[in-house]
Amino acid sequence: MDLNGILAFVNVVKAGSFTAASRVLGVPVSTVSDRVASLERALGVTLLTRTTRAIKLTEVGAEFFARSNAAVQQLLEAGSDASRTQSTPTGTLRLTSPVDFGSAEIAEAIAEYRSLFPGVRVEAHVSNRLVDLVAEGFDIAIRGGLLRDSSLLARRIGTGRLILVASQRYLSRAPVLTHPRDLARHTCIGFMSDEKEKEEASWHLRSTGGASVRLKPSLAASSTSFPVLIDLARAGTGVLLLPRYMVRGPIERRELIQVLPMWSTADMPMHLVYPAHRFASLKVKAMLPLLEQRLRAILAAG
Repeated sequence: MDLNGILAFVNVVKAGSFTAASRVLGVPVSTVSDRVASLERALGVTLLTRTTRAIKLTEVGAEFFARSNAAVQQLLEAGSDASRTQSTPTGTLRLTSPVDFGSAEIAEAIAEYRSLFPGVRVEAHVSNRLVDLVAEGFDIAIRGGLLRDSSLLARRIGTGRLILVASQRYLSRAPVLTHPRDLARHTCIGFMSDEKEKEEASWHLRSTGGASVRLKPSLAASSTSFPVLIDLARAGTGVLLLPRYMVRGPIERRELIQVLPMWSTADMPMHLVYPAHRFASLKVKAMLPLLEQRLRAILAAG
Protein backbone atom coordinates (compact mmCIF):
# COMPACT_ATOMS: atom_id res chain seq x y z
CA MET A 1 0.00 0.00 0.00
CA ASP A 2 1.08 3.54 -0.79
CA LEU A 3 0.82 5.83 2.21
CA ASN A 4 -0.09 8.70 -0.12
CA GLY A 5 -3.13 6.69 -1.17
CA ILE A 6 -4.20 6.20 2.44
CA LEU A 7 -3.72 9.91 3.15
CA ALA A 8 -5.80 10.80 0.08
CA PHE A 9 -8.56 8.36 1.06
CA VAL A 10 -8.76 9.65 4.63
CA ASN A 11 -8.96 13.26 3.45
CA VAL A 12 -11.65 12.47 0.86
CA VAL A 13 -13.82 10.91 3.56
CA LYS A 14 -13.22 13.72 6.06
CA ALA A 15 -13.65 16.52 3.52
CA GLY A 16 -16.66 14.91 1.86
CA SER A 17 -15.45 15.09 -1.73
CA PHE A 18 -12.43 14.63 -3.96
CA THR A 19 -12.44 18.35 -4.78
CA ALA A 20 -12.38 19.40 -1.13
CA ALA A 21 -9.66 16.84 -0.37
CA SER A 22 -7.53 18.21 -3.23
CA ARG A 23 -7.65 21.66 -1.61
CA VAL A 24 -6.61 20.23 1.75
CA LEU A 25 -3.73 18.27 0.24
CA GLY A 26 -2.70 20.95 -2.25
CA VAL A 27 -2.72 18.59 -5.25
CA PRO A 28 -5.00 18.30 -8.31
CA VAL A 29 -8.33 16.46 -8.02
CA SER A 30 -7.10 13.93 -10.60
CA THR A 31 -4.15 13.10 -8.34
CA VAL A 32 -6.41 12.47 -5.35
CA SER A 33 -8.67 10.25 -7.47
CA ASP A 34 -5.72 8.31 -8.90
CA ARG A 35 -4.25 7.71 -5.46
CA VAL A 36 -7.51 6.41 -4.04
CA ALA A 37 -8.05 4.17 -7.07
CA SER A 38 -4.50 2.83 -6.71
CA LEU A 39 -5.15 2.09 -3.03
CA GLU A 40 -8.32 0.19 -3.90
CA ARG A 41 -6.44 -1.87 -6.48
CA ALA A 42 -3.69 -2.65 -3.97
CA LEU A 43 -6.26 -3.77 -1.38
CA GLY A 44 -8.44 -5.57 -3.91
CA VAL A 45 -11.60 -3.94 -2.54
CA THR A 46 -13.89 -0.99 -3.21
CA LEU A 47 -13.63 1.59 -0.46
CA LEU A 48 -15.89 4.28 -1.90
CA THR A 49 -18.87 4.36 -4.19
CA ARG A 50 -18.94 7.48 -6.32
CA THR A 51 -21.93 9.27 -7.81
CA THR A 52 -22.17 12.63 -9.55
CA ARG A 53 -23.31 14.24 -6.30
CA ALA A 54 -21.69 12.41 -3.43
CA ILE A 55 -19.35 9.71 -2.23
CA LYS A 56 -20.31 6.91 0.14
CA LEU A 57 -18.19 4.49 2.12
CA THR A 58 -18.68 0.81 1.49
CA GLU A 59 -18.86 -1.46 4.52
CA VAL A 60 -15.21 -2.44 4.20
CA GLY A 61 -14.38 1.19 3.45
CA ALA A 62 -15.96 2.36 6.70
CA GLU A 63 -13.97 -0.20 8.67
CA PHE A 64 -10.74 0.72 6.87
CA PHE A 65 -11.35 4.43 7.48
CA ALA A 66 -11.89 3.96 11.20
CA ARG A 67 -8.52 2.27 11.55
CA SER A 68 -6.50 4.19 8.97
CA ASN A 69 -7.68 7.62 10.13
CA ALA A 70 -6.28 6.99 13.60
CA ALA A 71 -2.99 5.76 12.12
CA VAL A 72 -2.70 8.79 9.82
CA GLN A 73 -3.28 11.17 12.72
CA GLN A 74 -0.57 9.44 14.74
CA LEU A 75 1.88 9.73 11.83
CA LEU A 76 1.10 13.42 11.34
CA GLU A 77 1.54 14.10 15.04
CA ALA A 78 4.83 12.21 15.03
CA GLY A 79 6.02 14.31 12.09
CA SER A 80 5.04 17.54 13.82
CA ASP A 81 6.81 16.50 16.99
CA ALA A 82 9.95 15.62 15.02
CA SER A 83 9.89 18.96 13.18
CA ARG A 84 9.54 20.91 16.41
CA THR A 85 12.73 19.36 17.74
CA GLN A 86 14.68 21.06 14.93
CA SER A 87 14.54 24.85 15.16
CA THR A 88 17.22 25.51 12.50
CA PRO A 89 17.67 23.81 9.10
CA THR A 90 20.71 21.56 8.80
CA GLY A 91 22.20 19.16 6.28
CA THR A 92 22.35 19.54 2.49
CA LEU A 93 19.70 21.13 0.27
CA ARG A 94 19.79 19.91 -3.34
CA LEU A 95 17.89 21.81 -6.02
CA THR A 96 17.76 21.49 -9.80
CA SER A 97 16.76 24.08 -12.38
CA PRO A 98 16.68 24.40 -16.19
CA VAL A 99 19.71 25.75 -17.99
CA ASP A 100 19.73 29.56 -18.29
CA PHE A 101 16.56 30.11 -16.26
CA GLY A 102 16.82 32.76 -13.56
CA SER A 103 20.42 31.95 -12.67
CA ALA A 104 21.04 35.35 -11.07
CA GLU A 105 17.80 35.18 -9.08
CA ILE A 106 18.49 31.63 -7.92
CA ALA A 107 21.99 32.69 -6.84
CA GLU A 108 20.50 35.60 -4.86
CA ALA A 109 18.05 33.24 -3.14
CA ILE A 110 20.86 30.84 -2.23
CA ALA A 111 23.00 33.69 -0.89
CA GLU A 112 20.18 34.92 1.36
CA TYR A 113 19.38 31.38 2.45
CA ARG A 114 23.01 30.74 3.39
CA SER A 115 23.15 34.00 5.37
CA LEU A 116 20.10 32.90 7.33
CA PHE A 117 21.09 29.24 7.70
CA PRO A 118 24.88 28.87 7.48
CA GLY A 119 24.59 25.29 8.70
CA VAL A 120 23.02 24.13 5.42
CA ARG A 121 25.10 23.23 2.38
CA VAL A 122 23.33 24.05 -0.91
CA GLU A 123 23.88 22.14 -4.16
CA ALA A 124 22.44 23.77 -7.28
CA HIS A 125 22.34 21.45 -10.30
CA VAL A 126 21.55 22.95 -13.72
CA SER A 127 20.14 20.64 -16.38
CA ASN A 128 17.38 20.48 -18.97
CA ARG A 129 17.02 16.77 -18.21
CA LEU A 130 13.85 15.72 -16.38
CA VAL A 131 15.39 14.79 -13.03
CA ASP A 132 13.78 12.08 -10.88
CA LEU A 133 13.68 13.98 -7.60
CA VAL A 134 13.02 10.99 -5.37
CA ALA A 135 15.41 8.52 -6.99
CA GLU A 136 18.22 11.09 -7.31
CA GLY A 137 17.74 12.67 -3.89
CA PHE A 138 16.73 16.21 -4.84
CA ASP A 139 14.74 18.47 -2.52
CA ILE A 140 13.40 21.12 -4.95
CA ALA A 141 13.10 21.47 -8.72
CA ILE A 142 12.14 24.44 -10.89
CA ARG A 143 10.06 23.19 -13.80
CA GLY A 144 8.15 24.65 -16.70
CA GLY A 145 5.16 23.20 -18.51
CA LEU A 146 2.58 20.67 -17.41
CA LEU A 147 3.57 18.49 -14.47
CA ARG A 148 3.61 14.78 -15.25
CA ASP A 149 4.54 13.30 -11.87
CA SER A 150 1.47 13.34 -9.61
CA SER A 151 3.50 12.21 -6.60
CA LEU A 152 5.17 15.63 -6.38
CA LEU A 153 3.82 18.69 -4.62
CA ALA A 154 3.94 21.92 -6.58
CA ARG A 155 3.87 25.66 -5.96
CA ARG A 156 3.01 27.72 -9.04
CA ILE A 157 5.26 30.77 -9.40
CA GLY A 158 3.90 32.26 -12.60
CA THR A 159 3.61 31.76 -16.33
CA GLY A 160 5.70 32.58 -19.35
CA ARG A 161 5.05 32.58 -23.07
CA LEU A 162 7.31 32.27 -26.09
CA ILE A 163 7.48 34.96 -28.75
CA LEU A 164 9.10 35.26 -32.19
CA VAL A 165 12.10 37.57 -32.59
CA ALA A 166 14.72 38.36 -35.21
CA SER A 167 17.36 41.00 -35.90
CA GLN A 168 16.81 43.93 -38.24
CA ARG A 169 19.76 42.62 -40.27
CA TYR A 170 17.91 39.36 -40.95
CA LEU A 171 14.50 40.97 -41.58
CA SER A 172 15.93 43.47 -44.08
CA ARG A 173 16.88 40.65 -46.45
CA ALA A 174 14.24 38.01 -45.60
CA PRO A 175 10.84 37.43 -47.26
CA VAL A 176 7.82 39.33 -45.95
CA LEU A 177 6.48 37.80 -42.75
CA THR A 178 2.78 38.47 -42.10
CA HIS A 179 1.52 35.09 -40.82
CA PRO A 180 3.08 32.07 -39.06
CA ARG A 181 2.64 30.06 -42.28
CA ASP A 182 5.20 32.38 -43.88
CA LEU A 183 7.85 30.87 -41.59
CA ALA A 184 8.12 27.99 -44.08
CA ARG A 185 10.04 30.43 -46.30
CA HIS A 186 12.22 31.72 -43.49
CA THR A 187 15.37 30.54 -41.74
CA CYS A 188 14.42 29.45 -38.21
CA ILE A 189 16.48 28.72 -35.13
CA GLY A 190 15.27 27.14 -31.91
CA PHE A 191 15.84 25.35 -28.65
CA MET A 192 16.90 21.72 -28.52
CA SER A 193 16.36 19.82 -25.26
CA ASP A 194 18.97 17.46 -23.86
CA GLU A 195 16.53 14.55 -24.05
CA LYS A 196 15.40 15.15 -27.64
CA GLU A 197 18.52 16.23 -29.47
CA LYS A 198 17.42 14.37 -32.60
CA GLU A 199 13.93 15.84 -32.65
CA GLU A 200 12.77 19.25 -33.76
CA ALA A 201 9.83 20.40 -31.67
CA SER A 202 6.63 21.81 -33.12
CA TRP A 203 5.82 25.48 -32.68
CA HIS A 204 2.22 25.90 -31.53
CA LEU A 205 1.27 29.57 -31.92
CA ARG A 206 -1.93 31.35 -30.97
CA SER A 207 -3.12 34.77 -32.02
CA THR A 208 -4.70 37.39 -29.78
CA GLY A 209 -7.87 36.80 -31.77
CA GLY A 210 -8.00 33.10 -30.88
CA ALA A 211 -6.62 31.55 -34.07
CA SER A 212 -4.19 28.66 -33.69
CA VAL A 213 -1.39 27.36 -35.91
CA ARG A 214 0.91 24.38 -35.33
CA LEU A 215 3.99 24.12 -37.50
CA LYS A 216 7.26 22.23 -37.50
CA PRO A 217 9.95 24.53 -38.86
CA SER A 218 13.11 23.12 -40.36
CA LEU A 219 15.67 24.56 -37.97
CA ALA A 220 18.82 25.85 -39.62
CA ALA A 221 20.48 26.05 -36.19
CA SER A 222 19.56 24.86 -32.71
CA SER A 223 21.14 24.76 -29.28
CA THR A 224 20.54 23.61 -25.71
CA SER A 225 21.71 27.07 -24.58
CA PHE A 226 19.39 30.07 -24.62
CA PRO A 227 22.26 32.63 -24.67
CA VAL A 228 23.72 30.92 -27.74
CA LEU A 229 20.33 31.13 -29.47
CA ILE A 230 20.01 34.83 -28.62
CA ASP A 231 23.49 35.47 -30.00
CA LEU A 232 22.56 33.60 -33.19
CA ALA A 233 19.47 35.77 -33.59
CA ARG A 234 21.48 38.94 -32.92
CA ALA A 235 23.93 37.86 -35.63
CA GLY A 236 21.10 37.71 -38.18
CA THR A 237 20.85 33.92 -38.44
CA GLY A 238 17.05 33.73 -38.48
CA VAL A 239 13.74 33.84 -36.62
CA LEU A 240 13.87 32.62 -33.02
CA LEU A 241 11.10 31.39 -30.70
CA LEU A 242 12.08 32.03 -27.10
CA PRO A 243 10.53 32.97 -23.72
CA ARG A 244 9.60 36.63 -23.60
CA TYR A 245 11.46 37.32 -20.35
CA MET A 246 14.72 36.09 -21.90
CA VAL A 247 14.64 38.52 -24.82
CA ARG A 248 13.19 41.52 -23.02
CA GLY A 249 16.63 43.15 -22.73
CA PRO A 250 17.70 42.63 -26.37
CA ILE A 251 14.33 44.00 -27.54
CA GLU A 252 14.66 47.09 -25.34
CA ARG A 253 18.19 47.64 -26.71
CA ARG A 254 16.85 47.18 -30.28
CA GLU A 255 19.19 44.25 -30.86
CA LEU A 256 16.14 42.12 -31.65
CA ILE A 257 12.67 42.91 -32.93
CA GLN A 258 9.51 41.02 -32.04
CA VAL A 259 7.96 39.70 -35.23
CA LEU A 260 4.31 38.74 -35.61
CA PRO A 261 3.53 40.45 -32.28
CA MET A 262 -0.08 39.24 -32.41
CA TRP A 263 1.17 35.66 -32.20
CA SER A 264 2.82 33.75 -29.34
CA THR A 265 2.57 30.43 -27.57
CA ALA A 266 0.01 29.80 -24.83
CA ASP A 267 1.04 30.63 -21.28
CA MET A 268 3.40 28.01 -19.88
CA PRO A 269 3.15 27.51 -16.10
CA MET A 270 6.31 27.49 -13.99
CA HIS A 271 6.43 25.62 -10.69
CA LEU A 272 8.59 24.86 -7.71
CA VAL A 273 8.13 21.13 -7.17
CA TYR A 274 9.25 18.92 -4.33
CA PRO A 275 8.60 15.36 -3.12
CA ALA A 276 5.69 15.06 -0.70
CA HIS A 277 7.88 13.53 1.98
CA ARG A 278 10.17 16.59 1.83
CA PHE A 279 7.35 19.03 2.63
CA ALA A 280 7.83 18.78 6.40
CA SER A 281 11.55 19.43 6.05
CA LEU A 282 12.47 22.77 7.59
CA LYS A 283 15.31 23.30 5.11
CA VAL A 284 12.87 22.97 2.18
CA LYS A 285 10.19 25.17 3.73
CA ALA A 286 12.74 27.91 4.34
CA MET A 287 14.01 27.95 0.75
CA LEU A 288 10.67 27.89 -1.10
CA PRO A 289 9.58 31.51 -0.37
CA LEU A 290 13.05 32.87 -1.21
CA LEU A 291 12.97 31.24 -4.65
CA GLU A 292 9.31 32.07 -5.21
CA GLN A 293 9.74 35.79 -4.51
CA ARG A 294 12.59 36.23 -7.00
CA LEU A 295 11.34 33.95 -9.77
CA ARG A 296 7.84 35.43 -9.68
CA ALA A 297 9.39 38.82 -10.33
CA ILE A 298 11.17 37.85 -13.55
CA LEU A 299 8.13 36.00 -14.90
CA ALA A 300 5.85 38.93 -14.12
CA ALA A 301 8.25 41.33 -15.82
CA GLY A 302 8.41 39.16 -18.93
